[in-house]
Amino acid sequence: MSKEDKSKDPNDVPGQEDLVVGVSPGYQAGRRSITMRGGVTRRQMVDEKQQLQVRSRPFIIAAIVVLLGILAIPGYAYFQNYVFPPRELALRVAGMEYSRGDVVNFIRFNQRMSENLGVPFEVGNSLFDALQTLQENELAFQLATRYGITVSSEDVDDRLNTILGFVAKTVAERESQEYKDNIQEAKRQFINRIEMDESVFRDFIRKSMFKERLRDVVAEEIPRVQAQVHLYEIILFDRDPEVRRAIERDLVTGDAIENVILEHSQDPNVRRNLGDRGWFPFGVTPEIDYLLFGLDGEGNRLLPIGQLSEPRYVEDSDWWSYLVVAEVQDAREVDEDNFEALTTRGMTIFFNEERKNFDLHMVLDSAIFEWVNAQIRLSALLPTPTPVPYGADGMPQIGP
Repeated sequence: MSKEDKSKDPNDVPGQEDLVVGVSPGYQAGRRSITMRGGVTRRQMVDEKQQLQVRSRPFIIAAIVVLLGILAIPGYAYFQNYVFPPRELALRVAGMEYSRGDVVNFIRFNQRMSENLGVPFEVGNSLFDALQTLQENELAFQLATRYGITVSSEDVDDRLNTILGFVAKTVAERESQEYKDNIQEAKRQFINRIEMDESVFRDFIRKSMFKERLRDVVAEEIPRVQAQVHLYEIILFDRDPEVRRAIERDLVTGDAIENVILEHSQDPNVRRNLGDRGWFPFGVTPEIDYLLFGLDGEGNRLLPIGQLSEPRYVEDSDWWSYLVVAEVQDAREVDEDNFEALTTRGMTIFFNEERKNFDLHMVLDSAIFEWVNAQIRLSALLPTPTPVPYGADGMPQIGP
């Protein structure tokens, strides 16, 4: 046997020299991993997994964003409908701001006052009236120092007790424990009905009292004795020239004005009041003050005493009104009703002048109007009356 033959073992299997006992055929020297899956190492598998995660990450992020967007819709709607609107600015007076929620609270407070009296609350122009009143109350509060006006906590207590229907006749009754307990119980029930903190409506009461006391200051500047005219009114349902001439003729002949009015006026209440509208100073009837007090270029009255005015059509009553000034006095004491009207006019003039000195901002548009009125209707306690159907016989129909 040759050396070449001796080196070959007859029991050897071709290719067997490449095999190592106990070692996988996929083993590669120098690699940490000795495990292979279909010719892919563990490191390659990890790398592929990482690459797969990187490629799928944008889709996962997109899915999360979409999910958050879906969940955000009801959240946004909640904040848009219930959180943001009450906080939006409705009124600013200098540095003091009132939100929509503050306006709703103010209207609701007055709403409860009406309902306590059993009177349905009319929404109507409540938003504008509320904004105007809040503005004037705040102006009065900020001007109080100038005029020496103060309102104590005890003053607010007394006003609140009056609102709740408690007015002590004596000091002993006021200091009695039973009286105090009754007030506390009434206050507790009132707070439950009004659904707001006591500090909120106490502030409304307090600032309204500042305005009342400022009104007293303005009233002190109004003269109690002023020039006034004694006014009569004749009512006609049409502009009949013949009737007018007959009235003017009777006035010229010197007949008593009450007799002339009784004969010609078609006012349903003429026999009760004889057409007498009373004494009026300048400012109580601003729409006709020019006529009652005005003078022409020669100093003559625009409406001479005892003469019939031109007719004014009164749309609400569907009739024509003729005025007659029966008498003029240069100095006559103003009655209480007219003095209150003059004070109201004085307050309007006062606030109009003071508004020029303040940074004021008021939001009044359809969006806030609808939102506020919706809140007020939701909080109404008294039901809206339902019309009663009538049958063919004209009688109320009860039952089906």
